[in-house]
Amino acid sequence: MLNAIPAIYENGVLRPLAPVELDEHQTVWLKVLPQPVTEPQQDQAKTKLQSALQRLYESGLLIPPTNTSEAPPMSEADFVALVQSIKVTGKPLSETIIEDRGEW
Repeated sequence: MLNAIPAIYENGVLRPLAPVELDEHQTVWLKVLPQPVTEPQQDQAKTKLQSALQRLYESGLLIPPTNTSEAPPMSEADFVALVQSIKVTGKPLSETIIEDRGEW
């Protein structure tokens, strides 16, 4: 008997979604072929995530992210100047960063 039947994975167990013709305790070989995720499934998952996040925000257990894009993006000239200002001394970068920080 060679059949392909749909199943769902729940709590560590594959559960067939259609009847199977097997004897009790019969050993079988499984070849798992995951079903591609469809757009409606993705939309449903996104809606569930948004709902869960909203409940966490409302309960105070999670703080919504703030919009940090108020500062204008760095111009290419400013970026080049910044990169050129970095001095490579042969020391580990972590030491250079600590030195640049100065005293707290």
